Amino acid sequence: MPQLKGKRRRRNINSRSALLTAANSLFSYSGFHQISVDEIAQRADVAKTALYHHFGSKEGLVVEFLGERIDNIEVSLAAAINAQSDPRARLKAVFDWHAEWFRQPDFAGCVFSGAAREYKGKQDEIVELTKAQKRGLRHALRVLAETAGVAKDRSDALAHHLIYLLDGAIVSANVLDEKDAAERAWEAAEGMLDVEIARTKAPKK
Repeated sequence: MPQLKGKRRRRNINSRSALLTAANSLFSYSGFHQISVDEIAQRADVAKTALYHHFGSKEGLVVEFLGERIDNIEVSLAAAINAQSDPRARLKAVFDWHAEWFRQPDFAGCVFSGAAREYKGKQDEIVELTKAQKRGLRHALRVLAETAGVAKDRSDALAHHLIYLLDGAIVSANVLDEKDAAERAWEAAEGMLDVEIARTKAPKK
């Protein structure tokens, strides 16, 4: 009997993982509302009841999917940044990470923007996760900008502008198929960075 319980536990773990993998594929390409529970279960090759067992509802699965996506992005971005030692190169690594993402065969735009659009005013927990992802990236950019020589009282404004550049690059890469959008965004970002560093170094009047 203990052996049977062990097998059942492994099946439960595997079905949860399969559902998250299916969600990643379906939600990334097709959005959220038009994907049904039946489609997710079919893609995961598990019973529909497994989704309710693990996540409670489709929205519960969306929450888990977005949370896992945030964790994966943070780990991947941190690795790209930490591979560089020069402060400017560490900031540029964020744009290089996006450039590599844009060239992946499964690139389909920003899933967080899609989730925010579809669930705004309907599912606060989901919308808050999309905001958390943007705020987390903006905070990282602010810290990297300060390390590169931008004054603390100017770094938040610069981080906002860098987010705008990255968001625009994502749209250009997805809608216009401009795979060099991140490199172009970095050209603009570097110009802003130079202005802010010069402002910081300028003698106070």
